[in-house]
Amino acid sequence: MILRLSALLLLLQAATALRAQAPAAEPPALTTARSTFLRQIMADSQLLTQQYERALAKAETEVATAGDYEEARAIRQRREQLQALYSGTASSLATTLPLTQARMMGSAQASGETLSGWRSNGSGAEWQNFRLTPGSYHLEFDANMSDAPVAGSIYASPKFQPQQSAMFAFDEVTLLGNSQENHRAFEIKRSTDETTFSTVRVGPMNFTRNPVTLRFTATDGYPANIIRIRNLRLVPVTDTTAAAAPASVTETTTSTAAMQQATATLKSAIETARKAASSGYLDALHDLAVTRPALKDQIDAEIRRIQRLDDPKKGKSGMHAISSNGDVFSGFEDISDARLADEEPLSGARFKITHEGRTLLVRLLWIDCPPVEEDDSDVKRFAKYFSIEDEDVVAVGRTARDFTATYLRDKPLRLLIRPDRDKDGTLAALLFLPNVGLYQNVLVNHGLASVMPPPREKQHNAMERAFLSTLGSLEAAAKHRKPAPGAWALSEEATERRQP
Repeated sequence: MILRLSALLLLLQAATALRAQAPAAEPPALTTARSTFLRQIMADSQLLTQQYERALAKAETEVATAGDYEEARAIRQRREQLQALYSGTASSLATTLPLTQARMMGSAQASGETLSGWRSNGSGAEWQNFRLTPGSYHLEFDANMSDAPVAGSIYASPKFQPQQSAMFAFDEVTLLGNSQENHRAFEIKRSTDETTFSTVRVGPMNFTRNPVTLRFTATDGYPANIIRIRNLRLVPVTDTTAAAAPASVTETTTSTAAMQQATATLKSAIETARKAASSGYLDALHDLAVTRPALKDQIDAEIRRIQRLDDPKKGKSGMHAISSNGDVFSGFEDISDARLADEEPLSGARFKITHEGRTLLVRLLWIDCPPVEEDDSDVKRFAKYFSIEDEDVVAVGRTARDFTATYLRDKPLRLLIRPDRDKDGTLAALLFLPNVGLYQNVLVNHGLASVMPPPREKQHNAMERAFLSTLGSLEAAAKHRKPAPGAWALSEEATERRQP
């Protein structure tokens, strides 16, 4: 028994001695700090080492030329040692973008070191005040893109169809928004299966600030795909990559110049053909004006439209594009930069404009404003339309007239004028304002005008029906708004007075 106890004590003592000799496990924080420190030292010294290596290469050439081959061999060995020191260390010098330090945006989700959940546009991750040694870097990460297990009924919408590729962007965010110098857009392609990750490299990018704010986002939503991104890291640019860049830039520049030259040649040929066709068309219009004097107004409007297209300063853009589309507002005269005449408008929807020395009386197409005189025959019609008293009709009409005079004064006006005039010479027009749009919408929205659509059979195209639909929707919304605007407010008061 004593022998057994003695043996047991000896075993315990031996185990204790062995445990004392075994090195204690290093804390993870210390391991991370050491690797970070070594990585920083390697990164800071890389440029100096590369410069030294190039100086050694020059010295090797000079020594070999002088015939001292032994010294040249020693220099080469030193160069190889330096190259081996940094060979393959670009990835080891990489700065990790940890998801634990990132702010998630949109539908993006982080699970460990994997980023997923790209269901909506703008989703992603942002690293704010991220410490990064200034220099040139590539963004590298591993990605897998597969189809989401979505129910078949959802596939009725194209948005929920699995995509073959996905577009992303990586940016440096500054106080002025995204830095264009460090904005990179790139594509992730669909993977062969759900387990294969491919490495994606983006860049290079040159960071001059420390710290920086970095953002990784999807430029569109991909609800029918599962996209997993992991191991996000910034890898320092090596000399090999930097040396290859100029050739790529030169090649791109050459291709761009060739493309620009081809584009210029094509534009010149198209312009020559267009001018020939335009000249022939104008000749035909002039001949038609002689043989068909009854169509003089329409022909003159068409001639002015073609002449504006030939003028590069008044080329087709904005509303010009609408007016020149023969299937939409064919024959309408497009007037730009007109002004409201100095004299008082006749009503909210009838007034004179001045343009290039001409004074034109116009009325707003598809709407009408109440009259401003008590003896006007339209008072009863508007009283019935708005369900208001006769005296209120004139008050609304005068308010609409004053509103138009104030709203349009000294503003550039663009009008699409219908070629055929009313019996009194008035021109029907659509009136557009910069940053506002169709002025008819403004009057209707304020309850100062009634919508007067043409019969359905005279609504010739989809564009016209769209304008009329918008006017109708605005009028319905104004009528039921609380509090109601303009004449619709008086309509509510009149209804309350009629109630016992």
